[in-house]
Amino acid sequence: MLTSDKLILVELHKTGAARLQKVLGDVLGGEKSGGRRQSYADELAALGKPVVGYLCNPLSWYLEQWQLGCAGKGDIHKRLTSDVRWAQLNTRLKNREGKEGSKPDRKQIPEGWGPEHARDFWYADAENPEAFREWLRAVVSERGLRKLVDHAYGSSPMSRMAGLMSYQFFNMFVRGAENMEKSVDSMEALASLHEGQKITTHFIRAESIGADLKRVLDALQVPLSDDQRAAVEGLKDRAGAAEAANIRFYDAASLRLVAKREAFLNQLFGYGPPSAEARTGARAAKKANRAEGEADKPRKAKKDKAAGPKLSKAEKEQKRLARTERQAAKAAARGGNSAKNNGAPAGAEAAVKPAKARAGKAAKSAKPDKVRRVKNRPADDDVIDSEE
Repeated sequence: MLTSDKLILVELHKTGAARLQKVLGDVLGGEKSGGRRQSYADELAALGKPVVGYLCNPLSWYLEQWQLGCAGKGDIHKRLTSDVRWAQLNTRLKNREGKEGSKPDRKQIPEGWGPEHARDFWYADAENPEAFREWLRAVVSERGLRKLVDHAYGSSPMSRMAGLMSYQFFNMFVRGAENMEKSVDSMEALASLHEGQKITTHFIRAESIGADLKRVLDALQVPLSDDQRAAVEGLKDRAGAAEAANIRFYDAASLRLVAKREAFLNQLFGYGPPSAEARTGARAAKKANRAEGEADKPRKAKKDKAAGPKLSKAEKEQKRLARTERQAAKAAARGGNSAKNNGAPAGAEAAVKPAKARAGKAAKSAKPDKVRRVKNRPADDDVIDSEE
């Protein structure tokens, strides 16, 4: 959070507002502060200054939460890798099964999931899309894990209608959201609560940070010098990089999951899946990289592959001896043939060859009877009419 005389900039948890805070700090001054508290929206509204929120596409937000966990950081990582919390969760679920009228499968956790699985698979490799997608399912979709991910979220009526990002958005920017009534049980009721209790209408999106910041400052009538305006306009958005990452890590099922659970934010801020142009560009880039990699392979590797495995010294010597023996056998055979031919008169051999050649030539030039009949077929005038 950045507090200045003109406004208060509030970042939705872990959306990467460091660049924005620096530029605004240089332009407006103020001081930075951090920390998350309950009743945050009420306290911010009580300060009496315009509140400007900062957020990003829900697709990027979930991906960043996972990557943060792969680095061993974040509240979600801490909870999902805690042996104690998983043991408490399993105990609650087991006790719930024994209650009359309970539904055993209602919050059943997939077999094999636990703190070890979280450490060894979900958070083991920040480059593994399959690990991210399963983690996303655990955080966004599995009802049995909602209180483990965030106890307050799992106990809130919002957990039935929206995802974790929407829940944090409401706590940050809507009065009384942390004590939401159970009567808020539909998307219409959620939208009505937001409209009546929101503390700001000013937001900056990470995907269009420069344009949004300029628009907000103009709306709040914050005067800017030429240098300050240039600094604001120099903020580059991260839409391209964010879309490329989303295309890589999300598949169709995970895109639908986030679209369903974060429908409120998507509609409010115009977010959605990666554009068709971005997907086409990503596929073309992937294909080009693959072709470039094939072209860069050393020729020596291809030659070695064609030649087969390298031979040892003993195998080479054995191969040389075998070749020598074959050559000696051929030489001996040639010598025997020469001695045999020497016993016949030279003229007789010369006479035999022309005779054979003449006989072969005559046999080759002869044409089959069928060919002669076709060649000597009568002209049309010579054809006999069978009806006469």
